[in-house]
Amino acid sequence: MNVEALATLSAISGRLSGLSEREKVRVIESLKRISLRRNVRAADDQESVEKARSSLAYFTRLVWSLIEPGTPIKWNWHLDVECERLEAVTRGEVTRLLVNVPPATTKSILFSVAWPCWEWFSNPELRYLKASYGEHLSLRDNLRVRLIVQSEWYQKNSMVRLAGDQNAKQLFKTTAGGWMFATSVGGAATGDHPDRIIIDDALTAEQARSKADREFVNSWFDSTITTRGVTRNAAIIVIMQRLHGEDLSGHLLDKGGWEHLRLPMRYEAKPVESGGRMFYPDPLDQRTVEGELLWPTLFDEEKVKKLEIALGEEYNVAGQLQQRPSPAGGGLFKREWFGIIEKLPEGKRRSVRGWDTAATAGGGNYTVGVKITQIGPTFYVEDVVRGQWGPADVDKIMLETARADGRECTVAEEKEGGSSGKAVVEARARAMVGFDYVPVQITGDKTVRASPYRSQAQSGNVKLLRGVWNAQYLSEVTAFPSAKQDDQVDGSSSAFNELAKTRVVKQVEVSWG
Repeated sequence: MNVEALATLSAISGRLSGLSEREKVRVIESLKRISLRRNVRAADDQESVEKARSSLAYFTRLVWSLIEPGTPIKWNWHLDVECERLEAVTRGEVTRLLVNVPPATTKSILFSVAWPCWEWFSNPELRYLKASYGEHLSLRDNLRVRLIVQSEWYQKNSMVRLAGDQNAKQLFKTTAGGWMFATSVGGAATGDHPDRIIIDDALTAEQARSKADREFVNSWFDSTITTRGVTRNAAIIVIMQRLHGEDLSGHLLDKGGWEHLRLPMRYEAKPVESGGRMFYPDPLDQRTVEGELLWPTLFDEEKVKKLEIALGEEYNVAGQLQQRPSPAGGGLFKREWFGIIEKLPEGKRRSVRGWDTAATAGGGNYTVGVKITQIGPTFYVEDVVRGQWGPADVDKIMLETARADGRECTVAEEKEGGSSGKAVVEARARAMVGFDYVPVQITGDKTVRASPYRSQAQSGNVKLLRGVWNAQYLSEVTAFPSAKQDDQVDGSSSAFNELAKTRVVKQVEVSWG
């Protein structure tokens, strides 16, 4: 607050205790209005107004006190970068913008509040559709927009007037035909088409752990958002923190056609592989030193370390702070755990080929067969068969692979629940006559099923036989459980868990002499 407001507060502080809660709120709001009038008075001259009209960064700093009274803004270079990208959208140079930044870095205020108000300042005909994982967040930002638009300074220096017949917090319109509509992911949408679509945090960290929730968000975007505003050449802006390899960001990056701005909390000067994708330093990132913080005046080293401790799991830190779906070097599985050998050693062995099957040719999940051989205390991933095949091809390839592996190799296949899963394994057992075919009943989630295999890998008891499949296997395994694909992990779990059972298995003496 300014001096005038503080003086007023001091004068009445002795009487506040005698006021009702409603009266206290009225007094505080009055003091805020005094402060806001003081803050924007210097911007009433024509030069300042024109500067606000031409610069989103200047405009945002100017109206900051309207939406965050009593909290001085700590401007940072990344806000200038984001403003420049949004101005490129305004100029029509960018129509698809994806931004990944850590939480609490002023993304909602800039993207969902200040930018729409700034655009309306010059063009009140623009139409906005805004969505978040929760409607309450979109409504919050709509109220912030309305607060700015109805402020004395904004009304004095712009042509924006809100229509009296449509001025609700979910939807309000300008007299020039523009509108602002707030909704949630999967929620109601206006029948009119927008010029701008802003998706601000499409899902929560908890929702990102659910495959069903991730698929719902991605499907909603594909089937609903991409069809909105087509006739008006609508620009779409998605801003969020990374939460999973298959979150909306990953989905859009896979589809392509998006300008991507990625600003991690700690600068990464070298490329990092994460979730099967290489993450390079963003060319717009102004930092040069490894580990340099994004916003040290707001998030210093002590605060960032506290955040990292509070987030706990490496995956949370990698996603929410570093803006990539899995930790460098791996998450639950570390790349350095897996040594690569040229040939299997001598000794008695037993082998299992674990299958995770799918039934969509040329798309969807992969059918994967991972062969693991145990020799002494060590487990060797000997071979991986992987492809996107239809049901008939899956049957053929599994049988051909079993013949190549030999009858001494157990064939373990995950059994899906329900009657359809039972029918599949019964048909497969008939086709596998003469082989040690074992249907594996799925229990627990994928992470639980992979835990025994992970434990042995962490202890240095898992090696890979050199093959063309090594790189892809390591990429997927080290990204688990946030990778887009996890079929090789499922196949490995099935093979390893079957090997670990105490069942009679024919052991074969192997000699390399």
